[in-house]
Amino acid sequence: MFEPRIVNKLQSIQNIAAMPTVASQVLSAVDNQDFSAAKIAVLLEQDQSLVARLLRVANSPFYGFSRKISTVELAVVVLGTNAIKEILIGLSIKRMFRKVQSLGFNIDAFWTYSLYCASASRVIARKIGYRLAGEAFVAGLMHDIGILIIAQYFGVDYAKIRELMISRNISLIEAEKYVLKTTHCEIGAWIGKKWNLPDRLLMSILNHHTHFSVFENLDSSSESNKSVDQPLTTVVSVAEWFARKNDYYKWNTENTPSMLYLSEELFDTDQDDDDIYDKESSIALLQNEINDEFLKAGIFAEI
Repeated sequence: MFEPRIVNKLQSIQNIAAMPTVASQVLSAVDNQDFSAAKIAVLLEQDQSLVARLLRVANSPFYGFSRKISTVELAVVVLGTNAIKEILIGLSIKRMFRKVQSLGFNIDAFWTYSLYCASASRVIARKIGYRLAGEAFVAGLMHDIGILIIAQYFGVDYAKIRELMISRNISLIEAEKYVLKTTHCEIGAWIGKKWNLPDRLLMSILNHHTHFSVFENLDSSSESNKSVDQPLTTVVSVAEWFARKNDYYKWNTENTPSMLYLSEELFDTDQDDDDIYDKESSIALLQNEINDEFLKAGIFAEI
């Protein structure tokens, strides 16, 4: 998938890009039915800094519990393991953001954008009945994590990518392919695999800039090709569409936007005059819900 120089660089940063040890151990443990809340709490308590941040998020409006969660074990019981996963991965991603120092890259704007996409993904997932809204939050938060890796560890290449986007008026994806022979989607999926993330989450990172028709046409003889079989990728694509629409894309200098998985088709504003369902009003209502969620998700920016 990667050229040798890309492979060598990624291998050299494996420890830097790795999830913190305790967080990684806990994420492995929560999927083990033999582990109790007490045992998971013992693992977490090896890292008191992580405990403090986890409890701060658990007691924030983001989860909305009226009673105070004072212990890690209570947090695991009350929030559930899916929420614990969501918090730990969110904290791990925030840790990666703190390390980035790259000329020409607005890390603050990129973090705001990522957190907005995470919030939008969470809301959209609930709207379409996607069972793991917390997983959608993680997907939105880290779907462009490959850009962070490129900006930090491939600085010369990132400068060339920025220059190409402007001089040739091409998209970020096109410029990445020209310079790196790969994309931030593939690099992000590499990170996700190192973190042992679920396949559906890896697919959302890998495919959110691959139009769904590509997957439709893989088997043109099958009726199943008419269905969307990557709902989480769709969620992330729509979240990025909202981020672009609402000016959270300032970190990127591309004038020709990279295509998205499905969102342009979902939000095509052409409609018949007698259409009983007003898309613009529906989008505005959804936008308000996303804004509310984004405000509550601000706790991840404070830790």
